Amino acid sequence: MSFLLSLAFASLLQSAVTYTVPLSIRQDANNTLPNINTVTAYAPGSCLYNGLKVQGGGILAFGERVYGYCPESVRQQGGCPNGTQTAWYGAMRPSSLVPGGQDTFVHADGLISITVQHSHSIPHDAYWGYQGFAWTALPVNQEPFIDCPTDNPKYNCEPPTGFINWRLATGDSTKGGIMVCENPYNSNSTALYAVTPAFNKTGCVELVGLGTHNYTGPVPPVWAY
Repeated sequence: MSFLLSLAFASLLQSAVTYTVPLSIRQDANNTLPNINTVTAYAPGSCLYNGLKVQGGGILAFGERVYGYCPESVRQQGGCPNGTQTAWYGAMRPSSLVPGGQDTFVHADGLISITVQHSHSIPHDAYWGYQGFAWTALPVNQEPFIDCPTDNPKYNCEPPTGFINWRLATGDSTKGGIMVCENPYNSNSTALYAVTPAFNKTGCVELVGLGTHNYTGPVPPVWAY
């Protein structure tokens, strides 16, 4: 009897060891940050903003295509890239052809911007991108976006690999977040802001962050932003 009980117990133990967790209840693996990516508004609760493409062109704003610049002398020589989307290395380092490249920075009031070509200078009270931008991974398997207009070229309705947010440690507090606010140069459009200690804009919409997506176009996509 004792032998039979031992045999039964061993059989149960073997079954427990070899049992495979069904896919429906497995922990999903997380994505990794693409080497080069595009970004969109990541706001799962908003059918208006979620999936909107973010483009660089001095500042960051929503748009179907990238706002690029290329000198006429370079254009005449056929040296202007023909990309259509803003591309980023890692967490918000812009990809451009201009010698020396460009950087992302945040003004004291939170306006997210890109340095002008041939210059890596920013205002004395501004923040470099690396001081606050950080990436969070999302699961490989995600539910499709709900109510995302797949036929509208201003949107990328593919679930992001993760999202970038802004978190700036300031003494004993942490300021952070990304907002959609009125464009300071065009009141009929919006621009992206990071929540800095001096941020005081009103009438803004908060995003969870900027969703990252694998970029597959020309590298770099533009001569300069």
